[in-house]
Amino acid sequence: MSFLSEFKAFALKRNALDLAIGVVIGTSFQAIVHAVVNNLFMPPIKALSGTLPGETWTLTLGEMTFGIGLVINAVIQFLLVAVAIFFLLKGLNALHIQEDEKKQEPMKSADTALLEEIRDLLKK
Repeated sequence: MSFLSEFKAFALKRNALDLAIGVVIGTSFQAIVHAVVNNLFMPPIKALSGTLPGETWTLTLGEMTFGIGLVINAVIQFLLVAVAIFFLLKGLNALHIQEDEKKQEPMKSADTALLEEIRDLLKK
């Protein structure tokens, strides 16, 4: 099998396409999450502390300066993003559960339908 045909077989598999779609949607979803974090979660933190906690904290060893405050802020923002994603997904899951409950009508298989038809004919 040539490289091109092998790559074509890989790229056109359903799971590879699903992964590509997931990456594109995830990238778009990132903008929503960052907007929620930056516009809903961060303003109260900034209001309480005046600035972001540890924004200017540094550690200097000789001529090297380490921005410890920036690392702390990155961790805080990561945690806030995780919380925002949790609540968004929790809301979406609640919507899916409601939809699934509405759609849960027992579906009859072809065998069951055929057996019921035979039963009805035998009753006659």
